[in-house]
Amino acid sequence: MLTDTSNTQNVLQNYTARLAVRFEFILFPIDVAALLVVLTQAGYAAFNPPANLAGAGLRITVKGKIARKDNTEVELNDDRGVIAVLSSSPDSAVQSLTEILGLIKDKLDVDIPAKAIFYEFISGLELKTGKNALEIMERANEQNNCLGKFGKILGQDVSNFSLKLVSKGTVPSSPEWLEITIEPNMIRPSVYRVLAIYRSKDKAQVDSFACSWLENLSKIIEAVET
Repeated sequence: MLTDTSNTQNVLQNYTARLAVRFEFILFPIDVAALLVVLTQAGYAAFNPPANLAGAGLRITVKGKIARKDNTEVELNDDRGVIAVLSSSPDSAVQSLTEILGLIKDKLDVDIPAKAIFYEFISGLELKTGKNALEIMERANEQNNCLGKFGKILGQDVSNFSLKLVSKGTVPSSPEWLEITIEPNMIRPSVYRVLAIYRSKDKAQVDSFACSWLENLSKIIEAVET
């Protein structure tokens, strides 16, 4: 298992988890002023809340972080139709977005599933396992027959710097998409840099991926290193 405790062999560093929902809309379906009031009532601390939030018919435009609760921040971009939470753990990100969407449904009467195009989990982290990530990536790609052909074309031996896994038969702009990139840190080659993106119309699938991501990453790294 991966951990953020430096006393174990696998050390997790600089971990971020972002969980978001993208809405389909002509006008953003949520009154931002009313949302800030609801979040504040639920224990979130609003960032620089505008005055007179409860004014009748008041609408404001917001891009960026709007509130915080414990280790989780809430982010809004009404131009793109996105509500996101940023946290230091996938479990808290899932819990927070679920809570916020529940508040929007119960307090603001907005049918989230009907207006959501997709849900998306993005995770960035660095991982130190005690092995040289650059050497592991070179070894993992030794069976790629194309590398020998490329080396002949270029007149020197070449190797893949990274490992990239994506959904088969789909494109990055699809609402159903998986992308995992593992590569050595360019400054510290003994450390892996990892980026994961998982997107789906099904919130339950995204939540499941997010909560199992660190465990699955541990299995991927183990497979690469052995």
